[in-house]
Amino acid sequence: DNYQDQAEETINTTKPCVRFADHLPPGILDQRAGMALPDISTRLRAPVKEPSRSEFELDLSHFVLPDEVLRDKVKKWRHVNTKRYNEKRKLGYVDHQKELLPPEVYRKIVKDHGDMSSKKFRHDKRVYLGALKYIPHAVYKLMENIPMPWEEVRYCKVLYHITGAITFINEVPKVIEPVYVAQWSTMWILMRREKRDRRHF
Repeated sequence: DNYQDQAEETINTTKPCVRFADHLPPGILDQRAGMALPDISTRLRAPVKEPSRSEFELDLSHFVLPDEVLRDKVKKWRHVNTKRYNEKRKLGYVDHQKELLPPEVYRKIVKDHGDMSSKKFRHDKRVYLGALKYIPHAVYKLMENIPMPWEEVRYCKVLYHITGAITFINEVPKVIEPVYVAQWSTMWILMRREKRDRRHF
């Protein structure tokens, strides 16, 4: 008797079982009552159809243009490019590409503009003030093309204003990466050795 009482107490104290169907909206179970669950094994064993070669072959006939249309396109393309890349004329004057000048020309411009307090520069003050906003870019190009420790001299192409207001280095340095790393590694070893053997600081 005691055993039966304990069993009844445990059954009564357990929580009521909550079914998933109790939370579904009405009508769902009525719709699914006659439906059978799909067999997973049949889905996994479905035969895979191998694509035939004809499915990958594209019909490119509609991409090929007739010869007359191609000739017109070639003619238009040449006409546009001759306008774009031809020598530009301004009032009958042909502006030829400027030739590179020797470095002495630029050195003379720098030398002449050493003292800007002279009265001969008073007409170009507006040009000099307008060139101030390009100084950061000029300094950037100067630092970009600074000679490496293993170079004694580096000659660069220079773009300068005719009044001497501002000058840009007109080059972008290009290196071979493994060679560049090897050069810097060698210089680092040599500089470390020079510091070790240095007598006068």
